[in-house]
Formats: sequence, structure tokens, C-alpha cells
Amino acid sequence: MHDQDWDDDAAYKSAVRRTRITMAIALVVTLLVVGIGAVAVFGTLLFVDLVEVLSR
Repeated sequence: MHDQDWDDDAAYKSAVRRTRITMAIALVVTLLVVGIGAVAVFGTLLFVDLVEVLSR
């Protein structure tokens, strides 16, 4: 590897920025997965209730 002319503070701030971006992306993806799971569960329950009502 070659040396970079960054001072420690600039390298630290860059690493913190990348970490925050990564955490934000991970949070959005996690919320999407949980949301899709919730929609699947509630959709299935609604479908089962609808089938029960229509089968009477």
C-alpha cells in the first residue's frame, strides 16, 4: 500500500461518514424487510378470513 497525505482527523471523519452511510443503508433495508414480512403476514390473515367468509 502507498501512503496517503491525510491527517488523522480527515481519515477519521471519512471513516465516520462511511460508517454512517452504511448504517443508514442497513436500517432502510431492515425496515423494508420487516415491512414486507408484516404485509405478508397480514395479507395471509386477511386472505384466510376472506376465504372463511366466502365459504359460508
